Amino acid sequence: MLTVQTPNNYKPERGYILSVILDVFLGLEYKHHCEDRRDTRITTEDGRELIVADGLFSVSERLWLKPGSLPITPLKLWALDGTPFGLGAANNKLPVIYGENPEDTGFFTLSKDKIHLGLDVFGSAFFMLTLYEEVIKADRDSRNRFPYTASLAFRSGFLDRPIVNEYVEILWTCLSHLWPGLRRKQRQFQIYVSHDVDAPFLWATTGITRLVKECVFAVTKSHSPSLLVNNVLEWAKIKAKGEKRDEYNTFDRIMDISEKHNLKSAFYFIAGNTAGGLDGDYRMEHPLILELLRTIHRRGHEIGLHLSYNTFDNAVQTMKEHQHLKEVCASQGIEQERWGSRQHFLRWKTPVTFQNVSDAGLDYDTTVSFADTPGFRCGVCYEFPVFNVLTCQKLPVIERPLVVMDCTVTGARCMRPDLDAQKAINTILNYRNQCKRYHGNFTILWHNNRFVNEQEVEIYRQSIS
Repeated sequence: MLTVQTPNNYKPERGYILSVILDVFLGLEYKHHCEDRRDTRITTEDGRELIVADGLFSVSERLWLKPGSLPITPLKLWALDGTPFGLGAANNKLPVIYGENPEDTGFFTLSKDKIHLGLDVFGSAFFMLTLYEEVIKADRDSRNRFPYTASLAFRSGFLDRPIVNEYVEILWTCLSHLWPGLRRKQRQFQIYVSHDVDAPFLWATTGITRLVKECVFAVTKSHSPSLLVNNVLEWAKIKAKGEKRDEYNTFDRIMDISEKHNLKSAFYFIAGNTAGGLDGDYRMEHPLILELLRTIHRRGHEIGLHLSYNTFDNAVQTMKEHQHLKEVCASQGIEQERWGSRQHFLRWKTPVTFQNVSDAGLDYDTTVSFADTPGFRCGVCYEFPVFNVLTCQKLPVIERPLVVMDCTVTGARCMRPDLDAQKAINTILNYRNQCKRYHGNFTILWHNNRFVNEQEVEIYRQSIS
C-alpha cells in the first residue's frame, strides 16, 4: 500500500483529487496523511519515494478562487524527449499547468530509490476536473455559457488533448518505476453514443406553431420558397398518414446502428419547459412519446433526461424535471438502474449545475463539453466523481465528459456545404483514438433529427465503427 503525505492545507480538495487519481483512475490502495511539508511525498515501507511538486494548493487561502490563483500564462512546456523514459504522454511537449519551471535542471530527477517530479499532477488535475477557472472568470457567451475561447485549454493549445490522462500516465510511469510490483486498474475502451431528443418528430406531435416557425426559417434563413411549400405539404401528409412517415422519426434506425456495433444508445428527453420555443415542442405524456419510450426500453437502450434551457442554475426545476421523467417512465413499466442527464444547449454554471444534478438524484451527467467546438473541456476521457469547489464537498454524481457533438463538426442546423465529410470523420476519429489510447470513454452526441442527412449518417457510422 502507498503512503501519501501532503501539506496540511486544503484537506477536502487534496483528499478528493487523491481519491480520483489514485483510486478511481489507477485503482491503487493508499493511505493519506497531512503534515507540515511543502510537497507531496508518496512512499512505501521500502523507503523509496516519489516527490511531486505542489502548485495550486500552495496558494494562500486569500487567493483561492481568485484570479491570483490561476496558472501563469503562457504555460511552460516540458520537453519529455529529454527524460530517461517515455513517461506515457502523447506529445513530447507537455504544458505544465501548475508546478515548477521545467527549464530548471531539478524539475525531473531520477535515481534508483527516488524520483522528483516538478509537475503538479494533483493540483493541475483538480483545476481541470472541477472547472476551477470557470468560477473565477466572468467570460460568458450570448447563452450565458463559459466560452471555449476563454479557457486555458484553448488559449494554451491543449483543448484537443486529454491533458489529465497524460499527467496520470506520467504519474503511473514514475510509480511503476519505483515499485514494479504495483498493478493498476484494468480499463477497457468504451464508446458511449447519445441522442438529445430536442425534436422527436418534425410534425407528428406538433401543431401549426411549429409549421409557422419552420416556414419562417425557410424564408428568412434559407431563402427557399420551395422549402416553405415542402414544409406545408409534409405537415399535411404526416397529419394524414401518421408518425411513421415523419422525417425526424429515426429512432429505430439509430438503435439498429447501435445494435450492429454492440452499443447501447442513450436518448435524453426534455421533460419540462422553461424557455418556450427554445425547449422541446412536445409533452412526455403524448401517446407517441409514450410509445417511443416503451420501444426504446424494450430494445434494451437507455432513457435519460435532457434538462430544459433554464435549469442549469435552477435546482428546484432540475429536480422537478427528473421526477417527471421517472414518473412518466414508471407509468409505462419502465425502470432503470441509472439515470443520466445532459443540459439543453450545453448550458452550464460551475459548480451550481453539478450541485443541482446531484441534489436531483441523478446518477451521472454528460454535459461538460463546449457547444462550439469538440475537445476535452475537463481534460480527461474517464468518468469521475465531481467536486463542488464552493462547498468543498465531493458529490455523489459522476461526470461523463462529452467529447464530440454533431453540430461542432458538421454545422449548427444542417450539413455545411463547404464541409469536407472525410475531414469531419478524421477530426472525430482523432478524438476517438486519443480516448482509445488511454482505454477511456469516447462520448459522442448525435441528435435524432440529424439522421435525415445521409452524409451525416455515414459520418456517424464511421465514427463509431
